Amino acid sequence: MVDLQDHYSVLQVSPQATPADIKTAFRRLVRQYHPDLNPNNPRAAEVFQKICTAYEVLSNRERRVLYDHNDRPQSPFIEEPGSVVLQDAQQYFMQGVQKANRRNYATAIADFTQAIHLDKSYLEAYMGRCQARFALGHNREVLQDCDHILSIQPRSAQAFFFRGRSCYRLGHLDLAIESYSQAIALEKEYAQAYYHRGIAHIKVKERLATRDLQISASLFRQQGHIGHYQRAIATLRDLNRKPTNILLNLPRNGAALVATALTTLPRLLVNPSDAALQIWQSQLPYQSIGISLIAAGLAMGCVVGGAHFFAPTMLSVSNSQLMLLSLVAFCSLVLMGGLIRRMVGKGGSWSGDFLVAGAAVLPVGVWAILSGLVMRLGQIELIALSLFASSYAILGLYSGYTKIGQISEPIAVFAVPTTLMISYGVTALIYRALMLQLV
Repeated sequence: MVDLQDHYSVLQVSPQATPADIKTAFRRLVRQYHPDLNPNNPRAAEVFQKICTAYEVLSNRERRVLYDHNDRPQSPFIEEPGSVVLQDAQQYFMQGVQKANRRNYATAIADFTQAIHLDKSYLEAYMGRCQARFALGHNREVLQDCDHILSIQPRSAQAFFFRGRSCYRLGHLDLAIESYSQAIALEKEYAQAYYHRGIAHIKVKERLATRDLQISASLFRQQGHIGHYQRAIATLRDLNRKPTNILLNLPRNGAALVATALTTLPRLLVNPSDAALQIWQSQLPYQSIGISLIAAGLAMGCVVGGAHFFAPTMLSVSNSQLMLLSLVAFCSLVLMGGLIRRMVGKGGSWSGDFLVAGAAVLPVGVWAILSGLVMRLGQIELIALSLFASSYAILGLYSGYTKIGQISEPIAVFAVPTTLMISYGVTALIYRALMLQLV
């Protein structure tokens, strides 16, 4: 049982404090010890929980009377069916915190929203709702909450951090890096901000990524966050692999890459609009390139296999020459994508260009295999299958240009058909050169 002095001393008020005094003290202490506002203080969560428990008892008249008479305090607030509707923003906030801790994020958001409705300047409620929305992947709503928090507290490093996380998820790497930098400027030892800025820099400038990851690892170790420290070191190790080490570990790395490709390539076929961005964000550059090369290899194999088994009499080139033509088409897509991104894009990297090209040629490979079967049904069916596959390829290029390369939609609308026409022209030119050799 907690004695009389504990709850009052936790809130730093006297036993004669009024309800208004207790509320004021609670608001002040929450701002001081909220874990999200103290990422570098490992004791903040423990102190914050004590503050919430103390306020739950002392803010309730009946509980406070029982407590003052050394009776056993009731358990912390638990929502019961048919309970009275809460009218205090603090109570809604605490209820939301409890639900968020149990990972009931949707209902926690409702409580935080009600707290904000009752108190428009309730900074902690905005932060709680921001984190719950981030956990559910509601990134645009997170950005709205961050804007509200920054309008109340312009020097909130935590708000800048979550704005960076959501911008990164949405593919806006430049805005994510800018937000992480603002968080670091406000809090020099913000290890998580350094780490995630490093992750974003991997896609843009690996030299800056290495520096950020090194700083984050050092800060994590100083602050006692061993798990985060090990994760930063592992990311650094993968990022800075020497060519000799890559060659020595090629069997293991290759097997891991193939296993990753087998799980990610189906996503590129099912959802080319978002899968390429998600894969690019979650993989290191060499992994993204490896996955794209596996996708291109599968597509080329399907093209050669489909032509060999279903249309051998129609072939005027050998299998090796057909493989060469497929490779030319893929490489031209990569080069054109990189050129357009560097000219008019605001994000992306060569690893992203490879992945976008891989996502574009993968449905072509599927078409090559299925077309041999569809040709037996009729010409109309073959045309329908061709339109379906080409639509998937166009969608893969368009979404990659806009989401990874961050090219504006009007320019992407023009860039996609231009890229396809140039790729076709280069491939046709090589084909004609091969035909002249056969004559």
